[in-house]
Amino acid sequence: MSGRTDQLRDLVIKIGATTKVVEKQATRHGSLRGSGEIERALLGVVQEMIKQYGIQTKLTAEQLSTVVRLFYKRLSDTEIAEQLGDRALNKTVSRARIKLHLFRDTDLKPPFDKDEFLRLADASKSVKEMAGCLRVAPSTISEYRNIFDSQKAAEKDGYTTRFLEILSDQDVSERMVTAHTEDGLADTIDTDYEAAEA
Repeated sequence: MSGRTDQLRDLVIKIGATTKVVEKQATRHGSLRGSGEIERALLGVVQEMIKQYGIQTKLTAEQLSTVVRLFYKRLSDTEIAEQLGDRALNKTVSRARIKLHLFRDTDLKPPFDKDEFLRLADASKSVKEMAGCLRVAPSTISEYRNIFDSQKAAEKDGYTTRFLEILSDQDVSERMVTAHTEDGLADTIDTDYEAAEA
């Protein structure tokens, strides 16, 4: 019985070593972009948006790239802020996310009639006048004006499509690495287990 235990222990050690080799090979080979190239591509798009829209925020371009990546990983604004190192940045993340054309369902559900809002905006009503008509705070009007302006720009400029194209490469890359690693692990288990049985 101890002989079988020794064989299994040796097998686990071999598997651990083999897994590392397979993972490196899977990352190095293939035509998909690596993680570094993906990060640079994201940063490039973010920098274009900063220049085109005059985005002003306390977050750096690199941090904004992180916001994009983590948004598509379905993290909340608070969770993204925590990843940036400061939970108190959640409101900053939320505002920056809107400027990057990244919307959550809750962003697009204002506490007033949207059609009426748009009618008042088209009539060139001031923020104060709109707030009075819609019975909300002026800050709420300003917030949703930014959201709807960003939504309109998003439909026209297609930056979110570019984000998705870049991040789909990352998703496929990660799945390929996992698949290659698991295949390599399975091959190792089959081969080494057969050798152990012999």
